[in-house]
Amino acid sequence: MTYLLSNEGRAELTALAHRPMLYAFDFDGTLAEISADRGAVMLSPSIHGWLTELAKRAPCAVVSGRALDDLRPRLNGAVPHLIGNHGLESPLTSPAALSRAGQICHGWMTQVDRELARPLNAIGVEVENKRYTLTFHYREAGDAAGPRPALLSLLARLTPAPRCLFGKASVNVLPPGVSGKGEAALALMMQLRRTGLFFIGDDQTDEDVFALTQGLVMGVRVGWDADSRARYYVKHQTEIEDVVRVLVGCIDEAPEPGVS
Repeated sequence: MTYLLSNEGRAELTALAHRPMLYAFDFDGTLAEISADRGAVMLSPSIHGWLTELAKRAPCAVVSGRALDDLRPRLNGAVPHLIGNHGLESPLTSPAALSRAGQICHGWMTQVDRELARPLNAIGVEVENKRYTLTFHYREAGDAAGPRPALLSLLARLTPAPRCLFGKASVNVLPPGVSGKGEAALALMMQLRRTGLFFIGDDQTDEDVFALTQGLVMGVRVGWDADSRARYYVKHQTEIEDVVRVLVGCIDEAPEPGVS
């Protein structure tokens, strides 16, 4: 992996400014710091300001595991394009697909309430119902990896069998057949008539974007990880503001189309 704010990485960022790009970002752990209090997470004023400036210059999106109703007020209008629920809540998702996902998720919650509530509570797992997907959090359960095997055993009892995505001290449960963040981001890129995608994210759920075989020009991971498919990394979430500021500067310095 190449450090994004190295000379080599900055040169690649400069190159992006010369082509029609969609700049997309994960939210938790990327644009905003991870917090045990999920409800308190917001953009810092400085990142909000720089992200707003970037969105004035190029199409920008946030692609998050949060539900859109939860995500939207946390962005406070910084970017125009939002994708929630791990790609399921997209402007390009059909009403029929959302309705199907909602019905499946409602059925899962019924199963959880009737059959799984007590054993989940016993292993310290909290269920977040995001209408179209579920997230099972275990941050408060002590050892971050400890409850996962028991949790997966319980999730195997859900009908229909879900697609599971692993996050930081969490397991995200998606309806079968839902593709995830990668295809949703790619579809939005094509809808906006961009020829390339820049994406930065911080955990396993973002590997779905890093694994894209078309469209993705630059994938950046927050934190170095030898197993990641991202080719670039930043050292910590606190460097995100620097990245956005550099992108704004690169676009401002790029020649206008037709100017040599």
